[in-house]
Order: sequence, then C-alpha cells, then structure tokens
Amino acid sequence: MDYRVATKGFNFTDAMESYLEKRLEKIDRFLEDNVHLEIKFEKDAVNYVGKFMVHYLGKDIVVTETDPDIYVVIDRLSDSFEKKLKREKDYVRPRHKANFKGLGETMVDEMPEEEVSEKVIGVKRVNLMITSVDEAIDQMDIMKHEFFVFRNMETNEINMLIKTKDGKLVLYEFEE
Repeated sequence: MDYRVATKGFNFTDAMESYLEKRLEKIDRFLEDNVHLEIKFEKDAVNYVGKFMVHYLGKDIVVTETDPDIYVVIDRLSDSFEKKLKREKDYVRPRHKANFKGLGETMVDEMPEEEVSEKVIGVKRVNLMITSVDEAIDQMDIMKHEFFVFRNMETNEINMLIKTKDGKLVLYEFEE
C-alpha cells in the first residue's frame, strides 16, 4: 500500500507522520500492494478534520473523523477505516465466478482486437460486482455513471440501474 498525505491550515510534523505510519502498518495487512490511499487533514477554527479515501474492491471507501487533537483523529480514522475494510471484505465474498479474480478494478482486461461486428468498436471484460441495490446506487453516484450493472446479493440475479433524464432511477431485473 502506498499513500499520500495532504494538509491544509497547519504543518504536518515528522512526529505526526511517524505516528500515522505506525497506525497505517495495522491497516496495511488488509490491503494489497497496488492500493493507493489518499489522506487529507484540515484544520478549521477548533478541530482537525481527517479523511482516508481509497478505491478498493470496486468501491470508493471514505472515512472522515473530527477532533481537536490530531492524534485522536489519526487513531479514530485508522480504527474506523480498518473496521470498514473488514466489513467490505466480508461483504464481497465470492459467490459467483465473476468474483474469483477479485474486484480491485472494474475494468480488468481488454479483449483481443477481434472483429465482432462492424458496429462494435471494442470489447471489454468487466467483473460483475455482487452488491445490494442501495450499494449499487451509491457506487453509481460515486462513479458518476448513467447506468450500473451488478448481481443483486438478495436475489442473486443480474440487475441494471439506469438514471433517467429527470434524475430518477429505474431498476431492471432480468429474467432467464
């Protein structure tokens, strides 16, 4: 895991950085090497605001904490981030062959350049995310997509969410 720290409104000292590194060692056990963690700290009038952000298992995971003490913010961030990572790993257990490769990136492979039809310009292989409808809505909003295809974890069926022109969502449940 690699990470980048950005601060606003105060100087991030070496002591703070070493404390953060110590807390991140605990989290590093759960993440693969190719994961990039964005860390932001901001000082307002009274409190420090900390935020951890990572794209992991096909989702954007964000944790935010606030406290007057920067070290308490770091502790709370690392603890809540670790809990959220554990929950996401348990949540995305492989139930379908699409998940056996893992969901680290949505677009995994680009298929070889073969002519399927003159109207189709390319083929992409995408891992199908297993999630609830509410999580799918959140992921669709985070990625700012107009549609989202997923396997519904309650019904184990393939579903598709489409955003209409007026901003409402339509859920398609496919029958076989």
